[in-house]
Amino acid sequence: MDVKLKSKALFIGPYSNSQQRLFDRVYLLREREQLTFEAIAVLLTKSGTRSVNGCLLGAEHVFSIYKKGKLRQERLTLEVKPELLDMRFE
Repeated sequence: MDVKLKSKALFIGPYSNSQQRLFDRVYLLREREQLTFEAIAVLLTKSGTRSVNGCLLGAEHVFSIYKKGKLRQERLTLEVKPELLDMRFE
């Protein structure tokens, strides 16, 4: 019997607390305040916020945090419906 599983929901990949806080902040500034990524980077830099690795935040970095965080949210909330196809017993 061969079993093949394919799903985007299998890997959760946990965020650390600092990563989650940074994503939450970027997400709120982008979604609620409608700020550009450049404006978010300037605001976070002025407040002394740095990346998880301690780097200064630029617009590209903020965009990356936002994009990857949204993909992660979608993956974690994805409803998986199992489906059996081509099932054969020999």
